This record gives sequence, structure tokens and C-alpha cells, in this order.
Amino acid sequence: MHCHYVCYEAWQWEHLAPVPDISFSYIPLLYRTTTICNILFFIGTIRKAPIVKLVMIKITKHISKNIKQKWQQTKPKYKFILSFVLLCLSIRALPLFAPIRPQDIAQNQQTLEFIDRNGLPLGTILTRDQENTVVVPLEQISPLFINAIIAAEDKRYYQHGALDIKAIGRSLLEAIQAKQIVSGASTITMQLARMLEPTPRTFGNKIREIWLSWRITAGMNKNQILQAYINRLPMGGNIYGVEAASRAYFGISATDLNLAQATILAALPNDPTDLNPYYNWSLLKQRQIHILKRMVEDNYITSAEAEKVLAEKITLQPKNQGIIAAPHFLFWLSQNQSTAINQNLSTTTTPTVIRTTIDRPLQQFVTTQVQQVIQNITPYNVHHAAAIVINNQTGEVLAYVGSPDYFNTQKMGSNDGVQALRQPGSTLKPFLYQLALENQVINPNTILPDVPTYYAIPGAKLYSPTNYNQDKFLGPVIVRVALANSLNIPAVRVLEKVGVEQFLNRLHQLGFKHLQASPEHYGLGLSLGSGEVSLWELAKAYLIMARQGEVIPVVTTIPSKTSPLFQQKKSQDISLLPQAESKWMLIVNMLSDSPTPPLKTATLSKNYHKLN
Repeated sequence: MHCHYVCYEAWQWEHLAPVPDISFSYIPLLYRTTTICNILFFIGTIRKAPIVKLVMIKITKHISKNIKQKWQQTKPKYKFILSFVLLCLSIRALPLFAPIRPQDIAQNQQTLEFIDRNGLPLGTILTRDQENTVVVPLEQISPLFINAIIAAEDKRYYQHGALDIKAIGRSLLEAIQAKQIVSGASTITMQLARMLEPTPRTFGNKIREIWLSWRITAGMNKNQILQAYINRLPMGGNIYGVEAASRAYFGISATDLNLAQATILAALPNDPTDLNPYYNWSLLKQRQIHILKRMVEDNYITSAEAEKVLAEKITLQPKNQGIIAAPHFLFWLSQNQSTAINQNLSTTTTPTVIRTTIDRPLQQFVTTQVQQVIQNITPYNVHHAAAIVINNQTGEVLAYVGSPDYFNTQKMGSNDGVQALRQPGSTLKPFLYQLALENQVINPNTILPDVPTYYAIPGAKLYSPTNYNQDKFLGPVIVRVALANSLNIPAVRVLEKVGVEQFLNRLHQLGFKHLQASPEHYGLGLSLGSGEVSLWELAKAYLIMARQGEVIPVVTTIPSKTSPLFQQKKSQDISLLPQAESKWMLIVNMLSDSPTPPLKTATLSKNYHKLN
């Protein structure tokens, strides 16, 4: 009614000429308007009148003046409170301008099926990285698991926003009473934020986590958040998401999980390492009991159903996660495909079959040999070994063993010893001698002294290399004997003549890309393996040696004529190290010699010193 009155008066003013100074006696009528709808109706009615601009300007000025006067009359403490509230509201509204939507965090999942060179299956990897996962919509996940994970991780998930203020208050109260952190208050949304951007748990990172949670809430609904969360749950080892865990542990899809299986899987994310079902079943069962109690309290199940679940026997699948052979190789290969192949795979909806160069029977034989060797030397506190076999004619990888048992999480079996960096010991000596022969620093008949030797290093103790047999020295030996017996002191002397920088450059040519420090950093110890390299790099270097200095790429997949994804260039770049062929043949011939028998070695006193 009040709005109609003002509109009528505005229409009256339109017919007056000249326009008189407008009185604001009607402004209080606008203030007494009780609903937003009336105000909008008022504006919409008068906006077509020519005088509307003048009216609105007058109203705006009057309101601004009144607000300014009220603000000046407000007490400072109320000003502070109001400013603080407005600041908080502004900050809380900021995520609305930068929401995270489902497509922003979509998981690019593509199943890869690997076969060996003869078509025998090697295994299936569910993604192209170390995270073994399968993305499924929420509708394809058993409601029993959804209820279990909500009961275990965030019982009020559908009743709060990004943060659970009630849980935060409870956590603070418990912390104050116990004078230490007793329980957390992270919601499922906050956990998802931590999965998307994992960072150390500090106060600053917690604020960042909250900010990310607000952005997620601004762009996704509850079901979308829950789906993204469930598909990223750590489920032990390299398994992520309920679908991958269901397949790996039970051999079924997540939609077919029963209550016992669902609660076992819901227990894993709390501590996926210590609750590994293959090694810590009793601890996992204790966590399952806790979740069942939560589900009873939240009325998801009855006490009778919980007791029935605890009595049910659960059978696990073998712990190979769908991989038959060469797991380290498959995961490494899936991570190191070319960019073009990866781009094509991301757009492929069907599983991609990759034919590798692996020979499965040979792979299994080498794996068994590695396990037997480790078993024999375990008393010497040796628990890991790795091996790789490359065809010298083609450069194809035939066997690749990263550890004795990839699936032994207690001994970190998933660590890849082929790619790990280790000091190579004496394995670099042949390349040093080859370079020395090439540069004519030595010849096959050069006499090298294998005697106690000391080198003065500025700012450090005297450097005194010794042989592996400590007190045993052969005295004067020719190059052939020095290399065949892997003597340390002659190798150091040869490096001294060649130069550390020149030898380091040659190692770079051979593909040792991890030796990036300065020559001064490695010093003369480089001849004895003072730098860290990988077994992969060593194998590539020895491939060059076997091919007499010819450099060819290492091949891991066999191109298929029917698949455009794996068409590779038939012509590979082949290069030859300068003046290499004859010297490489000589080194290979020397390495074929048998070491000098221990009885024929000369024992020299350590009191005999020969200084440079």
C-alpha cells in the first residue's frame, strides 16, 4: 500500500512544470515497507517515469547520509564487532567466486592390460600411475559401504557444511580438558581437500585446507563430494578407492559388497599401512568392531546384524592385485610412456593392451633367483636385490625385477631397486679403463702399483683407498690384472691420470644423468663408486659396452601394426662414441679373465708407503 502511494505521487510530479524541489516526506513510507518484494515492486513501477533518476538519487543520498550519521553515533566496540562480522562474511563468501567443480578434480582413469612379448598376460594396472584405482559413480557403490564410511569418518556429514562446528567445539573442549589433542574434527570434505593437496599438518596448512574445503562446497553437492572422496580413499599399498580395493581384496565389484566386506574396507583408510589385511588382520578386525558399533549407534544396523558380521568368515584374494609378473616394470612403464601415448590413452574408453618386451618365463626365473639369493644372505642383514636383463642385439628388456617381493609392504617391496639410486662400487671401473685406453693414458701392458697409497686432500684426512680384501695387495700389476681383479688402488691411479672431470663427462655420455655434482664433489673416489646411479643407467651403459661403443635406445614395448597408439619410429638414432670400437672389445676381453687366485697374491705390509 505504501509503495502504491509513493508511485502515485511520482506520477503526479511528472505532470508538474517546472519540477519543484521534491520533499522527502514520503521516505519514511519506504522505510516502513516490510518485505523485499514490496521494494522491488516499487522500483519496477517507477523506473519508467522520467523523474525516476532524480528520485533515486535523492533517496540514495538520504539513505547514505542517515547511515553515515548512525555509524558516527555508534560506539567503538560495536563498530569493531560489526566490522569483524562483515569481514568474516566477506571471507566466507570468497569461495563462491572460485568454486571447485567435479570436472576440476576428475580422475583420468584408464585401464592398461600388459602382455609379454609372446602374448602371455603379465597383469592389469588400473591407472597410468602408482595409484591403483578405479573411478565409479556413487550409484555403483554398495550403500552398506557408504553408511560404514560415513559412520566411521563423519557421522553428521549430511547435516553440516564444509566444517562441523559441533565437532570442532567438542574437540577443543576435549583438548583443553586433557591438555593434548584427543580427537580430530576433520570432515569428509576436509579430508578430500587434504587428498587433493597433501601437505604437512601445520596450522597454516590447516587454514589452507579449510579454504579448499569451502571452495569444494561452493562448487559441488554432498553426493559429488562423497563420490570424489570414496574414489580416493587410501586402501593399503598402492590401492586407492573402494572399487579397486574391492577387486583387489575380494575379487568383486564395490556394488556387490556385503556388510562384513564393506566394514573391513571402511576400516582401512584410518591407517592403511598398519591395518594391511594380509599382515595385520587382528588389528583390522578391531577397527571393524569399532565401525560396527558406530553403525549400531547411528541406526544403520542392529546389534544382531553386527554380531553376525563378526562371526562371518572373510576370504581374501591372493595379494598380487591382478599382476602375474614384473609388477615393478609394469608400474614403471605405465608412468614413463611418451606424452603422445598418454594423451591418447586418456581419451580411450576401452582397456588398452600393451605388448611389452618382457619374456614371462625368463622374468619368473630371474625373480626366483633373486629370492633365493636374498634368502641365502639374509643372515648378513641383506633383504633387497634387483636385476635387469637386456638383449644386447636389440636393446629389449627381457626381465625386470625391482625387489624380491613387490607385495611385501612390511619390507617396502614396492620400492624399485632398478630405478633407485645407489653407489655402484666397482662397476664403473671398466668405463674408466676404456677411457684411459682411448686417450692413450695407459695401454694393456702398463704396470700399475697395487700398494698402500695415500692422497693428501685439502681440509680433510689423508685419503687411503684399500682393496676389498683389506690387507691383500698384488704389488706391480699390468692393466689386465688390475681390471680382472677389480683392484681399487690401480683404478684410483688411472683416474688421477685421466682426470675426474673428463671421466665424469664420459659417464654423462654413457647416460648416467644422476651424476650432476661437480668433479670436486666426487674426487678420486668416483672410480670406486662415490656417486649415486641407478641399475637402469648401469645396464644401459653396459649395453653400450656390449655393442662396442654403439649407443642404441633401450626398448620396453613392441609396436603393434593394428594399434596406432604404439606406432614408434622404426629408425632409431644410433651414435658411436669416438674412437671406441677396438678399445671396447679390449675391455670386454679383459673382463672375461678370471681373478688372480688368492694363493698367488702378495701380502705387503701397510708400513710400506708409496707417496705420489
